[in-house]
Amino acid sequence: MKKIKLKMLGLVLFVAAGFTACSNDDEPQKVVTKKSFVTEVTGPTTGKINQELSLEVSFTVENNCGTFNKFVENTVENTKTIEVESKFEGIGCDATPLTKQTPYKFKATAEGTYILKFKKSETEFITQTIIISPEA
Repeated sequence: MKKIKLKMLGLVLFVAAGFTACSNDDEPQKVVTKKSFVTEVTGPTTGKINQELSLEVSFTVENNCGTFNKFVENTVENTKTIEVESKFEGIGCDATPLTKQTPYKFKATAEGTYILKFKKSETEFITQTIIISPEA
């Protein structure tokens, strides 16, 4: 008899736990990614081979739900074209555009002149030229 009571108690607890589990009442967060245009780039213009340089990139998002997602790069020889991809997540976002900042890390493995072209509009770029010299 005691064994049956324990099994019934276990079954009741199992069923009760099932009713209190996570519900699916919340709507899933919609995440959208978009290209954002760069407004300013600051940082060093010279460096050494294998030295990591950090540039500060300012970009505009269309509302307060926008955050940095990643850099999208296209490299041809010593020239990189760089776009900022922003992520928009959440609801009830204020429609006022905001300027955000994120670091861009650059490291060259050979000496030379490198041209970084950050997308400012569909046809314009902010160009940062970096001269890399041999290691000391």
